[in-house]
Amino acid sequence: MRTRTRTTTLAAICSLLAASACQRGEDSRPTVETAMSPGATAEDRPSSIATDAEWQARFDTIRMTFTRDTAAAAQALRSAATTARREADEANDSARAALARSADEMDSLAAGVSRGARRSQQSLDSAFARLAHAEALNRLAAASDAWGKEQHARAGEDLEAAADLLERSAKDAGVKLDAVATKAAADARALNGRLRESAQVTADEFRKSAADLDAELRKLGDRIARKS
Repeated sequence: MRTRTRTTTLAAICSLLAASACQRGEDSRPTVETAMSPGATAEDRPSSIATDAEWQARFDTIRMTFTRDTAAAAQALRSAATTARREADEANDSARAALARSADEMDSLAAGVSRGARRSQQSLDSAFARLAHAEALNRLAAASDAWGKEQHARAGEDLEAAADLLERSAKDAGVKLDAVATKAAADARALNGRLRESAQVTADEFRKSAADLDAELRKLGDRIARKS
């Protein structure tokens, strides 16, 4: 559990949707100075991790087709499940289970839609909220891993991505984040901004920001957990 999401053109998004109906540490030195080079940005992200733009394209397409084109919606849901399961295979323990659960939930929704089962918009939003939450955990874990490998620019991007996904998850779930959670997200963005500007960031500062974000993600996870 980057922010700076990669710039994705409208044409690229359309291409992605048409192709598949919508197919994602601790530093040993006291301080670091990070220069943003092409080799240390979002391009370093493992190919298994979908970009934020790709996930949003999937969600938007599913929402648009949910009630009027069940075949397309089911296909897009299965595509989301496949991506989440692929990410789970490479995730650490903190994110693996959440991603696998979301993959199962996407498959379950797809099966229901294919059978013609009636699903509410709220049920769809709740499933998306849990998937965004699982993605946030994965990006936060990736941030810590990158920091430990001294890939500080990438760590900052992943940290901010986790903050964005925290807010997206809360929005989809209809949960209002409190001041503590809002500050944790803002602090993560500020830290990434400093890294982008090659400013000094200590290992303690990074760890604190990551820990604060993790605590808020855990709290949100308890609130949006699927009721069995």
